[in-house]
Amino acid sequence: MINRSTVKALSLKPVTRNMCYDFYVKINSEFNSPEAIKESVSWWQEDCEKLNNLWWVLNYYSDQFDPDRNLRAFVERHLDTLAAKKIKTAEI
Repeated sequence: MINRSTVKALSLKPVTRNMCYDFYVKINSEFNSPEAIKESVSWWQEDCEKLNNLWWVLNYYSDQFDPDRNLRAFVERHLDTLAAKKIKTAEI
């Protein structure tokens, strides 16, 4: 799960399965492996909303994309890093 402090710092909203279906279709058609999905994180690494949506897609469709939770953990780490940067910037 995404850390509560990360959710709060980045103002992340929960995403329903219906809300992320279009993103699921895009990921399913464009990325043919977990490695390709992991690489996409580097393209979106500063976009917390897109990373949040990706996390929810991986959660809802875990049997297809992420049965061992490695991709979700990878996305969670990126979100945690963004939250830490935001908190540090706010303190300065």
